[in-house]
Amino acid sequence: MHFHCVQGRYTNMINIQVVYALPNNPTIIDCEVEEQSNVLQAITKSNILSLCQIKLDEHLIGIYGKRCDLNELVKNGDRIEIYRPLINDPKEIRRRKAAQKR
Repeated sequence: MHFHCVQGRYTNMINIQVVYALPNNPTIIDCEVEEQSNVLQAITKSNILSLCQIKLDEHLIGIYGKRCDLNELVKNGDRIEIYRPLINDPKEIRRRKAAQKR
C-alpha cells in the first residue's frame, strides 16, 4: 500500500486483481485503486469490461470465489472474479437425466 495525490489530497492506494476466465484463456489484470474503492469502481478502473467485451449485468461477481455485491469495498490483495453465465444449469441436467430413466 502506498499514497497517491488526487486533487490535492493524499489517498491510500491498494493492489487488487480483476479476473475473467474463459476456457483456456484467462484474463488477469493487476490494478491499483484507491483504498475506499468498491468492486464496481475497481472493475471499471481495470478496463476489463471493454477489453473482454463484457456486459456486467449478465455476470455474477465474487471475491476469491465468494459472491459479492458491486458496492462492496475492496481490500488490498483482493481478487475480483467475473463469472461467466452457466451454459447448462446443473439442476436442469439432473432433471433431464432423471426423466430419461423413467
